[in-house]
Amino acid sequence: MTDEAGVASGHDERAAVFRVSARRPPLKIAQILAADLRRQILGGELVVDQQLPREAELTAAFEVSRETLREALRILESQSLLEVRRGRGGGAVIRRPGLAAVSRYVALLLQLRRTTLAHLEEARLVIEPHAAEQLALRCGQEGLDHVAALHENTRAAEGDPLAFATAVAAFDQAVTDLAGNRSIAVFTGVLRDIYAGQVYAVVGTPDLASAERAARRVVASQGELLRAVRARDGARASQAWSDYLVSTSRLQVSRSRSRQVIDVVPLWRAQSGSVGSGGSASSGGSVGSGGSVGSGPPQRMAMAVATEIRARIAEGRLADGARLSSLADLAKEFGISRPTLREALRILETECLIELRTGDRSGPRIRHPSTKVAAQLAGTALEARQTTLADFFRAMTVIEPAMMELAASRIDQESLATLCTLRDELGSCTRDMPRFADIWGRGSALAFTATGNPALTVIAEILQWVRLGTGAALTTGVDEVWVATAQDNVRLFEEVVAALVAGDPARSRAAWAACLETNAPFIESSELARRRMTSEPFPSPAATGVVR
Repeated sequence: MTDEAGVASGHDERAAVFRVSARRPPLKIAQILAADLRRQILGGELVVDQQLPREAELTAAFEVSRETLREALRILESQSLLEVRRGRGGGAVIRRPGLAAVSRYVALLLQLRRTTLAHLEEARLVIEPHAAEQLALRCGQEGLDHVAALHENTRAAEGDPLAFATAVAAFDQAVTDLAGNRSIAVFTGVLRDIYAGQVYAVVGTPDLASAERAARRVVASQGELLRAVRARDGARASQAWSDYLVSTSRLQVSRSRSRQVIDVVPLWRAQSGSVGSGGSASSGGSVGSGGSVGSGPPQRMAMAVATEIRARIAEGRLADGARLSSLADLAKEFGISRPTLREALRILETECLIELRTGDRSGPRIRHPSTKVAAQLAGTALEARQTTLADFFRAMTVIEPAMMELAASRIDQESLATLCTLRDELGSCTRDMPRFADIWGRGSALAFTATGNPALTVIAEILQWVRLGTGAALTTGVDEVWVATAQDNVRLFEEVVAALVAGDPARSRAAWAACLETNAPFIESSELARRRMTSEPFPSPAATGVVR
C-alpha cells in the first residue's frame, strides 16, 4: 500500500487505521483482510457505530478488487462485527458483536447432540437466578425503566408468536445484561435465543387457549420479578426468576414434550423467510430439490440459502462429511445466481459448517459444529465486551458450584476413577504451574461433563477454553504465594473428589465453592484480574481453498 494511493482516494488521517499489509499472498486475501479488520475492531481501533470509508476508498487503500473487499466485509458481517447498509447513504458500519452468531452455532450443536428442553431449562436454572438477584441489588433507575419497557413490549406482543418470542428473549437478556457480569450475560444469551425458538414453537400452537394461557403466565411472571427488583429484594428476585423459569416452562411445555429434542429450525426459517424447506437430502448426501428461494435482494437471498442449508444440518439430513450438490445444481435448485450462491456458501464457510476447496468439482463438504468453534465464538463476544478475567472468575463462582452439585448424583465409575488418578497427580506438581493448571483443568472439565446435560457441557468446555487461554499467564514464575495457594487447592480438590465418590451433591458444591474462594485472592490481587480476555479467531477457512 502506498501513501499516494491514500491521497489519491481522498483519505484523511483515518486512513492509517484501516491500513493492512499489501504484501500478502494472493490466495484468500479476503480472509486475510477480514482477519486484520477483525483485530482492529476487537482491539478498539475501530469503534462501534463508526462508518468505514466508501468502497472506492477502501479498495484503493487495501489495493484489492471490489469483489475481494465485499467478500471480506461479508465475512465480518456474518460475525456480527459489521453491518453493511445498501443503497444511497449506505456503507459498512462497525458493530459490537452480538450473540446471534454464537447462539445460532450453539443451537445447531445442541440439536445435533440431542439436547432437550429439560436440559435447557436446567442450564438456565443453574445460571440465571443469580443474575436476577444481582439485578435487584445493582440496577439503577434507568436500567429499571428499560426492563419495565421491555415488559410492556412482551405484553403488547401477545397474539403474535414471533414478536412474542422476540420480546421474551429481549427481556431475559436485559435482566442478565444489567446484572453486572458480562460473562454470565454471554452464557445466558447463548441459551436465551435457543429457548426463544421453543417458546415460539409452543406459543404458535394451533391450540389458541393454551397459547394465550402461556403468554399471560409469562407476562405475569415478568411482573413479579419487576416488583422484587423495585423492592431491592435480591432473594425474592432470585426466587421469582426460578419460579418464572419453572412455571412458564411447565405451562408452555408438557413434561413429555420437555424430554423431546429441541427443534431450532422453525424460528430460523420464520426469521429468514427462507423457502425450500421441503427439500430432502439425496441418498448420496447432497441437498435435494426444494424449490427456489424466490425474489429479493441478493444479500437477503444468500442469507436465506445459508439458513436453509444450516437447517438441513440441524434436522440430520446432512451428515458430517456429506457432499452438497455441485455449485451449478445448487444455484439451479435455489433459483439464484452463482454470485449469490457463493455469498451464501461463504457465510457457511465462515461458520465452519462447510469446507470448500479450490478446483474441487464435487459439491462443498458438510462439517458439523464443534465445541471448540463454539468456544471461540463465545470468546469473540467476551472480548468485544472488554470482559476482564476477574469478571470471568466471578461468573465461574456462580456457575461451577451448581454444576458440581449436579455432577455428584450423575457421575459414572469410570470418570470417578480418572478423577482419583488426577487427584494423586495434582499433589506432586504444586511447583510446576503449567502441569498443575493442565491437571486441574482436565479434572474440572471431566466432572462438569458428568452432569449429562449437553447445554451445561458446552458451557463447561467454554470455561475450559478460557482456562487454556490464560495458561500462559500462569507460567510466568513460581512464588510462595502461588505454592501456598496450590497446596490449599490440592487439599480442597481431594475433598471435591471424596464428595463426588460419596455421591453427596451438597458437599460437592460446597467443596468446589471453597476451591474457588481459595483462588480468589490470587486472581483478584494479581495482574490477571485486570487483564482483558482475548480470543483466537475461529478456524480460518483459508486452509480449505477458495470458492470459484
